[in-house]
Amino acid sequence: MTSAAPDRGATTNRRMSWDVIRVVAITFVVAGHVTGGAALIPDIEAYPVSLRLPFGTFTLLVLSGYFMGPTVRKLSAGRWLQSRLARILPAYVVAMLVTFLVLRIVAPIFNGEEEGPWYLPGAGDLVRNLLLVHEWTGNMHRRIDASYWTLPVQVAAFGAAAALCWYWRRHGAHRFRPAVAVWGVIAVSAVSPVLSGIARVVPTATGLYFAHLFAAGAAIWLWSQRRLAGPNLAAMLAAVLGLQLFRSSEPQWLIVTCLGVMLGLMCLAARGPDWDRVLGLLRRPISWLAGISFGIYLVHQKLGYVVARVLTGMEIEPWWLRMGLVLTAIVLAAWALTVLVERPLYRLLGPSKRRQAETRPDVGTGRAGRDVATAADAGEGSGPGEAAVPTRG
Repeated sequence: MTSAAPDRGATTNRRMSWDVIRVVAITFVVAGHVTGGAALIPDIEAYPVSLRLPFGTFTLLVLSGYFMGPTVRKLSAGRWLQSRLARILPAYVVAMLVTFLVLRIVAPIFNGEEEGPWYLPGAGDLVRNLLLVHEWTGNMHRRIDASYWTLPVQVAAFGAAAALCWYWRRHGAHRFRPAVAVWGVIAVSAVSPVLSGIARVVPTATGLYFAHLFAAGAAIWLWSQRRLAGPNLAAMLAAVLGLQLFRSSEPQWLIVTCLGVMLGLMCLAARGPDWDRVLGLLRRPISWLAGISFGIYLVHQKLGYVVARVLTGMEIEPWWLRMGLVLTAIVLAAWALTVLVERPLYRLLGPSKRRQAETRPDVGTGRAGRDVATAADAGEGSGPGEAAVPTRG
């Protein structure tokens, strides 16, 4: 999931509301895996508390869809796609390689002489993850890190958005309204399960199964720009929640209700005042966590399990100390990934500011549009991009 980790100088007009939403989402992703997912591995001592409400990743995908709007309008379609890929792929590749190497070292130790619960990835897994085709294997439990299912989904979404933007600017601006495109994406997602007749993994591996979540984000952005009527937005979000109700694990109603609350908060953030007056004292820690949220997403699951397994082997007590150490390790690793990999490589590989200025489409924006665009520059993305094991969410 993408996370536009901000540079120090880029946060002046950053809207705190989006940071809060991102931090809440990534918190539930991490909590679900740390407290619930680890309990599924026999040699990790379970915690007495478990919080498995897998709506965080879905929320992050919606956020990614939302911020496509204010960012794609500032660049040509090609440079926008370059920017998005430069944001997510280098950090993903480094995190995946580190996870692969760690598992190659620790899995034989953890498993011992017999075949244990720790999957030992091979060269085929490495190649599939590098090519972003790992979802086509259809087995979430034999992966380098099952959370990485969102990366090919996001790349596909960015590619589709860039193609649509290119076509729109050249041919289609007066042929159909944006609402038609959003409804079309929701419809494609709704019928995507029929593609399982070709192969069971086609709907999910292509990303079509999750396209309605990106559409929800795009709809909220169009509504924030007053290019989509309120009743139309309500109908779209209701359709998205209806689809998600049939696609979520137990407890479906609670998960979908939580997702609905997050969609409501996004609507408030999109057209309401910023939340800094209420949460101003927490701005720095919240903005900091939001800035490393993609890194948290990339390292929290399998590497978090490895840390939990080591602490269990060391017989660290009490349970809250073990959990605290796991969370601390996750945050520190995410910070290092963000500072040492994501930000510098984005500056190296992303479009230069000079070229951005040269290729920026001539679009007028009001004050709200400028605020949203600034927020997108400082903290756009998802830190799918939040994902889940064994339940996706």
